[in-house]
This record gives sequence, structure tokens and C-alpha cells, in this order.
Amino acid sequence: MDKPAQHIIRNNLIAVLVAALVLGLAAKPTAGGSAFIFGIVYLGQVAVNLLLGLGSLFSRTSDGNAAPYFLSMLLVLIIGFGACAGMLSISNFRME
Repeated sequence: MDKPAQHIIRNNLIAVLVAALVLGLAAKPTAGGSAFIFGIVYLGQVAVNLLLGLGSLFSRTSDGNAAPYFLSMLLVLIIGFGACAGMLSISNFRME
């Protein structure tokens, strides 16, 4: 049986993958425009995870298990913004 923490982390990583696929197909490959769009989406996902984690941490009805939200936030920061940095370096390499 899966734990709720595994569902939260799995759903966040699936959201990162779907955002990368959809935005990658929709965005024009420019010098930094597509990486900017990716950054905004990932920043939104980090903000949602932060708010859900804080809500879970301070909620009286919740069991106080906010760790999956904060772990997902860190994973999105590492994976998402690492992908943005890679896109910027590839686009700079192509433009030269």
C-alpha cells in the first residue's frame, strides 16, 4: 500500500514532467524566453508546495505531516531550475 507522502511526491514529479513536455512543445526556442516560461511555472509549483506544506504544518485537523510538501518543493527547485539552466546554456551555445 502506498503512503500519502509517496503520492504527493509522485504527483509533483509528474507535474514537472507534464509541464516540461507541454511548455516545451508550445514555446518558441528563443534565447531565453522559453526558459523564462519554464521558470515561472516551476516557481508557481514551488509556491503551491510551500503553501500546502505550511498549511499542513499549522493545521489543527491535519496530522502535521508537511515533510512531503517540503521535499517536493526542493525536488522541483533542483530538477526544474536545473532544467532551465540547461536550456539557457544550450540556447546560448546554439546562438553563437
